[in-house]
Amino acid sequence: MIATAEQQMDSISTFDITKYPLFDVMKDIKFGRIQLPDFQRDWIWDDSHVRRLLASISLAYPIGAVMMLQQGIQHQQFKPRLLDGVATAVPQTPHLLVLDGQQRLTTLFMVLLSEQPVIIKDAKSQKLTKKWYYLDIEKSLEPECDSFGKLR
Repeated sequence: MIATAEQQMDSISTFDITKYPLFDVMKDIKFGRIQLPDFQRDWIWDDSHVRRLLASISLAYPIGAVMMLQQGIQHQQFKPRLLDGVATAVPQTPHLLVLDGQQRLTTLFMVLLSEQPVIIKDAKSQKLTKKWYYLDIEKSLEPECDSFGKLR
């Protein structure tokens, strides 16, 4: 059976460019309102990727767009799963699935809201280590230092 043009148009999603505050996105990830589709790969960033993302955000540089798919309660297109680092007692049906931006969102969630150290795989040794990420506020405010308190 061949679908008519009208049937094809009904199946096309509409796109929306919405700006959400970062903290609201992080809370939605924490409570399972934002999840991943099951086909997404796991989080794989190393320490240098994490540091560069945090530096970009601390300097108010754009870090790229995130693309999400609205997930209907009655019509789930993909099986959802929580982002790495999320531990919620009561998983719920997500409202949104992350299609693009998963590495950035997972990193930000783990650093800012997970209350756990970030588990990083060392690029050379392949060993797993736990890291906490901090900003030295006093050093960050010095004009000759970068946002992590290191001399430029």
